[in-house]
Amino acid sequence: MAEQIPYGITQNLLTILGSNLVHEIGLIYGVRGELRKLENTLSTVAAVLLDAEEQQESSHAVAVWVRRLKDVVYDADDLLDDFATEELRRKTDDRGRFAGQVSDFFSSSNHLAFRFKMGHRIKAIRERLDDVANDISKFNFIPRVISDVPVSKRWRETCSLVEKSHKIVGREENKKGIIELLIQSSSSQENLSMVVIVGMGGLGKTTLAQLVYNDQEVANYFGLKMWLCVSDDFDVGELLKNTLRSATNEDVGNLSLEELQKRLQKNLNGERYLLVLDDVWNEDKKKWGEFMTLLPEYENGSKILATTRSTRVASMMGIDSPYIVKGLKDDESWELFKSLAFKKGEEQMRPNLAVIGKEIVKMCKGVPLVIETIGRILYFKTQESHWLSIKNNENLVLLGDKNDILSVLRLSYDNLPIHLKQCFAYCALFPKDDIIRKKELVQLWMAQGYIQHSRENECLEDVGDEYFEGLLTRSFFQEVEQKHVNRGHCYKMHDLIHDLAQSIAKSEVIILTGDAKTIPKRIHHMSLFRPHQLPQDVIRKPIRTLFMEYYGDDHYKTKRFISSLKYSRAMKVRSNYRTVLASLVKLSHLRYLDLSYGYFESLPNAITTLNNLQTLKLVSCYNLKEWPRNMEKLINLRHLEIDKCDRLSYMPRGLGESTKLQTLPLFRVGSDSGRRRHRRMRIGGLNELKFLNDLRGKLIIEGLVHARSSEAEGAIFEGKQYLECLRLYWGWGGITEATKKSEEEEAVSVMESLQPHANLKEFFIQEYGGVRFPNWMMFDGLDLLLPNLVRIEMWFCSRIRVLPPFGQLPSLQYLQLWTLPAAEYMKDHSLSPKPFFPSLKTLKIYNMPNLKEWGIKNVVVKQAPPYSYLEDLQLELIRMELCLSLIRVSSSLKSLEIADVEDLISLPRGFDIFPPYKLSQSWLAKIWQVYQTRLAASHHLQS
Repeated sequence: MAEQIPYGITQNLLTILGSNLVHEIGLIYGVRGELRKLENTLSTVAAVLLDAEEQQESSHAVAVWVRRLKDVVYDADDLLDDFATEELRRKTDDRGRFAGQVSDFFSSSNHLAFRFKMGHRIKAIRERLDDVANDISKFNFIPRVISDVPVSKRWRETCSLVEKSHKIVGREENKKGIIELLIQSSSSQENLSMVVIVGMGGLGKTTLAQLVYNDQEVANYFGLKMWLCVSDDFDVGELLKNTLRSATNEDVGNLSLEELQKRLQKNLNGERYLLVLDDVWNEDKKKWGEFMTLLPEYENGSKILATTRSTRVASMMGIDSPYIVKGLKDDESWELFKSLAFKKGEEQMRPNLAVIGKEIVKMCKGVPLVIETIGRILYFKTQESHWLSIKNNENLVLLGDKNDILSVLRLSYDNLPIHLKQCFAYCALFPKDDIIRKKELVQLWMAQGYIQHSRENECLEDVGDEYFEGLLTRSFFQEVEQKHVNRGHCYKMHDLIHDLAQSIAKSEVIILTGDAKTIPKRIHHMSLFRPHQLPQDVIRKPIRTLFMEYYGDDHYKTKRFISSLKYSRAMKVRSNYRTVLASLVKLSHLRYLDLSYGYFESLPNAITTLNNLQTLKLVSCYNLKEWPRNMEKLINLRHLEIDKCDRLSYMPRGLGESTKLQTLPLFRVGSDSGRRRHRRMRIGGLNELKFLNDLRGKLIIEGLVHARSSEAEGAIFEGKQYLECLRLYWGWGGITEATKKSEEEEAVSVMESLQPHANLKEFFIQEYGGVRFPNWMMFDGLDLLLPNLVRIEMWFCSRIRVLPPFGQLPSLQYLQLWTLPAAEYMKDHSLSPKPFFPSLKTLKIYNMPNLKEWGIKNVVVKQAPPYSYLEDLQLELIRMELCLSLIRVSSSLKSLEIADVEDLISLPRGFDIFPPYKLSQSWLAKIWQVYQTRLAASHHLQS
């Protein structure tokens, strides 16, 4: 079996070896020459990796060579990380700050011992790599430039005819839908246009295209049909030759592009044609443009029908909404399987096999290729044991006499760019049907060193997002909807894609869901789920990733196991025992550490010695109430996720030293009493946020009632350009009648210092204690300060009298004001030429009984400007005059809810009170009572 090529780690090593850091290390430790030799040899080996990947498919000796190379590369990566980690440790003093030059930190004895030890290691690794490089000539490897990867030559030829033995089930609706797309726009007499069919390998895209191609309605509509299989390579000249050959059924000589184009124009002669391009992989927009330029265009409804596995290819063709093919339904899958695995009526005579067969069909997840392959395998198998062996098979892609399933799916992997191959294989670490979150996966890739930036200041997370999109658009992931999940987009891998990943990663990745006695020697990534005990030989394996959802009852063995993972880069551990947590501090190479859902009250102080740590997750650690000391040492921390840590009442001093921090969803301001009681905890203030200008996404600040303006002034939110959502929660604690006045002014001063960057999109304020909003919110040019703000919510701001001029905000779509009982009016908008709420779609006002004016003076007398896009209006506990005014000007309403509006006994003339409007029962009862009273009075007058 072929070995996975370590492209990512090899490239990462070359980047590190060429860096200034390694140059400095070489000078300090006296190993500059050895490092240079290592870099040169590794460059030589890296140049032949593409050829080695192809040759190992047919050569066991080459596969063994790749395995030897991987062992050396991993060891070299560990070696260089040891150097870098020691360098980082020595550069960091007790406060986590850089303190002078590297050489200042070396005591002669430790320096010499470390130098001696590392010198021997680097020499041994360099000699092993030399042995690997010496065999390059033995295998006649050809150097290639990795950036110029050709499309794989492992392709399959297709034609326009549907295979006679091919059973087609469940594609009639798809066929009709595509035919409609091909002929529906002909009345517009448009030029050549396209329909693109997209789906993962094995779903039957080619079969569907064949059904359409051979349909009688299509044959009648198009005067000429041509079929091209484009799998091999998108060579414009060859494609044009094949197009002409398909159109004329004649051999085409060595004609130039100009001659080919002329002959094609002549033979088509204005005829309406259909050109099918099956199995397209090309993502080069320039090549596609050249091909399209050479095709004749007639205003007669000619069409191109293309099939591909990638939405990137469809987008390159200019199609943003391709026709997505999905798997067969359950009943269709069973119908197809039954027709292939049983003779006619046999499933009724063998009910035991039918029961097993239905379980097998569920495993196929609606993919026709897999159903057909397994059905044909079982056709001559009548013993139940044969059927059970298929049902119990964990990897369906390896079934079939010629690995039919694997060979089709493997094409998708072979055509991946080099930098995505190792990233995809890593996904075998996740169990089948597991939810994959993009952000988490990118963080794990970063921890492994798989992500490389091409520009100096390029953000690794942004590059990782591009990597993920590259796999998503090539059908390696499927987006799924998850209710009650607010931690980013969720995805899954189709079971067959997961099987493909496992077939590529093989013994490097293992998932254990039960007890296992042995672990492969070269295992690098391990997931442990519900084993009763750890495998006996698991200690000191070269594991770089560990997901440990269950740890058993042997705490000592678990601690010993974790302590042995010296070179682990990523770890997810569900443990509540301090002995186990304490063992983590020895893993100095960790970049990713997830301790979510733990019941511990504090973390070991020594955890801050993990200077390489990039991601620390403490989600739903409900008992956590104390931070470790010296958090300032975590200078490489980029993501600190602390959602739902309810007992955590403060943030640590020194957090502001982690200037690379991007994720900080929650910041709790500690109280003065807490600071006095827990001086040893080193509580940090709002000024810890001062230099955290890379913060992204959402930031919630709680306990602002405890904040002081002197600290808030140092937070400087105007510089946080990547922050999209800011939530400010004051809280009620600490205010008494004696301190009320000073606290109100202090709240205003704090708020004055929290002016966000103009890029902010969502803004929430809750329980604000000030009597007025800060000057920047009341500024007449608020639209210039916050031009991108889309959503505003204000809750329980009980002392506010005047609202900011929200009507100016050009992008505001959602405004919710909830319980602002003292508010009387919105700042005057009457003299402003700016449009009033130009983008507002949703307006919700609740419990604002004193609100009289809404952006202009005398709202009752003077009608407010219209709201062009307002669709959803919810009004409760407000004045009748304001309620009527808002209803009158809302001409685009789709939803209206009214409740508890005093004195409101009717709606404006012509206003439809039927759905989708919702009117409270109490208000409707009041209207009915008034109606009956008036009706009775009318009858009395008539009599």
